[in-house]
Amino acid sequence: MKISIFFLALFHSVFILVQDPEPANYNIHNASLCIGDMMQLGDKSIKFKEVVSDSRCPKAEGITCIWAGEVRVLVELYENGEFKGEKIITGSDVLEEEIYVAGEIKENRIVTSVNISIAEFFNMENLVIKSISVSPYPRSGKISPEEYSLNLKISERLATD
Repeated sequence: MKISIFFLALFHSVFILVQDPEPANYNIHNASLCIGDMMQLGDKSIKFKEVVSDSRCPKAEGITCIWAGEVRVLVELYENGEFKGEKIITGSDVLEEEIYVAGEIKENRIVTSVNISIAEFFNMENLVIKSISVSPYPRSGKISPEEYSLNLKISERLATD
């Protein structure tokens, strides 16, 4: 009985690993933006306007937080160069990833799965912000606006005939 459960679990885990994270009928767009930068999606674009607030708990010795905090960023949406609107995106501690350079931790980033639709700004269906990450992660002291970067992953469902 234990052997059959083991092989069933092994088969199930291999089956899950070989699946595509996004179906083939989706276009995935990734970009890393500094404040003022724009991400192009054909005739559509997203501009990283500002960090509205950053209450994430600093990672520094002697600091203990009760709440992990969140980061809120403002993005502007454009189509054919015409302003369509703006949206505040909120991220919190969902998954922390450490970025290593030469064997040392260079920075920690919070990667957040958000699944926020932005299709209403472009009069279309299935344009979704799948994840954001805002860096740098606070260590101690204040982060100046020009230090921030926003990493976006946008999923666009392609038309199927």
